[in-house]
Amino acid sequence: MIKRTLSMTACLVIGAMSAFADEPTDQSYGQMDEVLVLGEVLFQDQINALKTPTPIINVPQSVFVIASEEIQRRGFTSIGDIVNHVPGLNTSQGEGHRDSVVFRGVRSTADFFIDGVRDDVQYYRPLYNLEQVEVLKGPNALVFGRGGTGGVLNRVTKKGVLGENFTDIGVATDTFGSVSVQIDRNMDTGSDSAVRVNAYYEGLQNHRDFFDGDQLGINPTARLRLSDATTLDFYYEYIDHERFIDRGIPTGANGRPVKALKDTVFGDPELNTTELEAHVLKAMVQHRFSQTMKGNLSVFYGDYDKMYQNFYAAKYNQAATPNEVTLDGYIDTTQRENLQLAGNMVGELSLGNTVHTLLAGFELMDTSSNQDRFNAFFDTSLSDKESFSLTAGTPLALAGGVGVNAAGRPTKNDFTAKLNDDTHVEIDVVSLFVQDEIQLTESFIAVIGARYDEFDITVNNIKATEVRSRKDDEISPRAGLIYKPVDNISIYTS
Repeated sequence: MIKRTLSMTACLVIGAMSAFADEPTDQSYGQMDEVLVLGEVLFQDQINALKTPTPIINVPQSVFVIASEEIQRRGFTSIGDIVNHVPGLNTSQGEGHRDSVVFRGVRSTADFFIDGVRDDVQYYRPLYNLEQVEVLKGPNALVFGRGGTGGVLNRVTKKGVLGENFTDIGVATDTFGSVSVQIDRNMDTGSDSAVRVNAYYEGLQNHRDFFDGDQLGINPTARLRLSDATTLDFYYEYIDHERFIDRGIPTGANGRPVKALKDTVFGDPELNTTELEAHVLKAMVQHRFSQTMKGNLSVFYGDYDKMYQNFYAAKYNQAATPNEVTLDGYIDTTQRENLQLAGNMVGELSLGNTVHTLLAGFELMDTSSNQDRFNAFFDTSLSDKESFSLTAGTPLALAGGVGVNAAGRPTKNDFTAKLNDDTHVEIDVVSLFVQDEIQLTESFIAVIGARYDEFDITVNNIKATEVRSRKDDEISPRAGLIYKPVDNISIYTS
């Protein structure tokens, strides 16, 4: 925020210096027109996640925005890097195959959004094609629906820029051998159209043995200006991720990680891996009906195919058997399709001495998700657990699911023998919401609104040959009051 303000100030100062330098000596330049620039927003003219052009300081909750310039300057490469930078947020390591954030003490792997659209598949989200990242702390049911108890994280993607041609290339590496390449290319294809392509590749490495991985993403977009009041954006993204899964080291008798095992990888160098392939398509049309009313309509389709398999330390007794560890494991697959249609209208209205910013919108969501899980199955123990000898600093005797157990017997795992879960889920959601931001006085702003959600879910448990369904509807209210003793300070309750 400060950076952008200073940049604008610098431009104004340079412009003023140039004007004085070219000042006519006869002082016959005449009367200069006065230009008054008004701006309420601290960062930009609109926060994507809020759906209304509300200045950050007028939002009755905590909002944190990180622009792409800040992401590049600080060398952030993951959502985890951003989370560590935002006050009130923490990372949760989990199982090492997806983003997991703790919003004000509430852990979540689903409260992620992209351009305001739900993005709840579990994976590591890239940053290469982002304009900014927005973090809204506190309940967000009115705008985002289910979840969001502690907060939400919204990624705003880059769009085509009309009338400009530019190319930005970034290359980075680190001391472990990781390397990444990014390109951002915008092409002016006419007075009313532009195409923009963002792409990246990242080769992963770190300090742990066997860790590696590759991440690839390409995101072409197109913007069309259909009229002075209407724009149309098209978006496609392809993501291909693969990385080694490292569940970390076990805890010892004192309840802390065993330092002597810090260099030991408790997993299979060949089978501890996660893979994701995703295709995402979006289209959005925006129309300005008048100077005080605008609307947009968007459609989103995502097709995700994910596999996650691993072995990990399930049991370790440092006091009784310090040289033996029990491994457990499983393979988990997810195939998901998300189809969402959303639209909203925003308008300003003056009634008496008050100014109202009205928001009304709807969301339709259709989700189809198939997931299954097979537990590990060792032919020696005839279960999903097997014990192995442990020597600090050396790999366990397991590779490709084949190894030697603690008793010295050859053992082999089968990831197809023990079905743990096979579930097919269909979810349909219908949502309607309204909100009114009321400028009561120069110092007081009130926010009121409500959201109606209808959930229809059907779960087909293949393993248990059981089908269950349920339908719920709820109304989520919202109310907030902001007091501004001066223009750049706000005190709120909500």
